[in-house]
Amino acid sequence: MPLFRKKSPPAAPAKATTAPAPPAPPVPPFSGDRAALYFQDQLAAGRWQEFHDFLEATADWDMRLFYVNGLSNITGRPAWLDEWAAARPGSALPLLFRGRHATQWAWQARGSGRAKTVKEDAWQVFHTRIVASDQDLARAAALDDRDPTPHVFSIRTAMALSLGQPEVRRRYAEVARRDPLNGSATSEMIQATARKWGGSHDGMFAFAREVSAAAPDGHNAHKAVALAHIEMWLDQPREEQPRYFLAEEVKAEIRAAADRSIRSPRYHRNNSVLTWSDRNVFAFCFRLMQDYEAQLAQMQIIGPWITTWPWDYQGKPGMIYERARQRALTELSKTPGPVSGGRPAL
Repeated sequence: MPLFRKKSPPAAPAKATTAPAPPAPPVPPFSGDRAALYFQDQLAAGRWQEFHDFLEATADWDMRLFYVNGLSNITGRPAWLDEWAAARPGSALPLLFRGRHATQWAWQARGSGRAKTVKEDAWQVFHTRIVASDQDLARAAALDDRDPTPHVFSIRTAMALSLGQPEVRRRYAEVARRDPLNGSATSEMIQATARKWGGSHDGMFAFAREVSAAAPDGHNAHKAVALAHIEMWLDQPREEQPRYFLAEEVKAEIRAAADRSIRSPRYHRNNSVLTWSDRNVFAFCFRLMQDYEAQLAQMQIIGPWITTWPWDYQGKPGMIYERARQRALTELSKTPGPVSGGRPAL
């Protein structure tokens, strides 16, 4: 028996393994609204008749705008748009839909980047389509004086045509006369009053705070404050962006806006598909604020109803959303207390 055993070579250190990233959840089109999904298929086949009747019966202006805005985002210019307008000459609806489509069609030519990124030959196409959009929206407004929707959409065309801040505000006043504190119009006005569209930071925040001050508790118009801060964050130099939402005054104002809207017991969109837009906006802000508990509280409610915007500012929406959720869970696990925020199953 040998006096000394030959030592076995030391075992190689185990290779560090990185847990695979969780799969990015899907971003459901139209926040899963069944009517929108049904009519998307109908319109793709050129069948607009049932959709016309459906819009006519939709008395909620916010929901009418939801359907027109989402379903008019069609690539190209389908022939049935003109067919619909010709078949219903006394109705505002085909003009409203065709007008909104022309705005989105114009942006297809322009692209979504800043003005300096737009190709020279795209500007004329963009301008022609925006003018056509503005004309259709004006005709729709004349045919139905009750509906604020064409006036909401015309805020975007006024921006695109560089008609100036007085005209933008005049168009918003037309919305407010028909539907005070219209949520979609207030969101449009954050863009319209922003510096990049001929406004100013001061004017944008003044509008957002004025709207929030006028809105009752539970109204989604308080979201304008969060939207203004997102716009301001985007306008910061890239190296300064991570610090913007960490400023105490920014965090305090967004928390107050959330308390008066999505976190209010009077919040009026809980039973509507439109709540997902509101909640995703605040979840996005909470994430940038590193308020992980508030972020996960909203994500728990959101569940599978992730919206494309504003998560797409930082990459693929589903992936960015899930990374944000995992980061929040990790950060909260470092502190005592229960950690919530799991994504409920569909």
